[in-house]
Amino acid sequence: MTEDHIVSAIRRALPANAEIQINPGPGSFTVAVAWKLNNDAERPNKMSKTIAIRVSHEAVEDFKAASAAKQTEACERVSAFIAGKISGFDPSHNTPRFEPPPVAHWLITSSVLLG
Repeated sequence: MTEDHIVSAIRRALPANAEIQINPGPGSFTVAVAWKLNNDAERPNKMSKTIAIRVSHEAVEDFKAASAAKQTEACERVSAFIAGKISGFDPSHNTPRFEPPPVAHWLITSSVLLG
């Protein structure tokens, strides 16, 4: 399934302790990602900022239409794209305990998948 391949590529670039949730949309989907920060003794379960990675409808359709070799290349590009974004991402925040953490929005388009 298309979603599984793309989600696997995203997962490879995430911290090992990342928790993900897949949220389907009309023709697209979003992968919500967060992990325990382990940097606040008073809040041992404090989660990172959430990253909402949306895979556009066009990207999903283009991925489906690509050959198996192009899909493999696309997954490698997705992993590299996410790894690059993660390397510059600061997951920490000062949001109060009873409020949701801030959300960063990243978009995977056909240009990310197919180069």
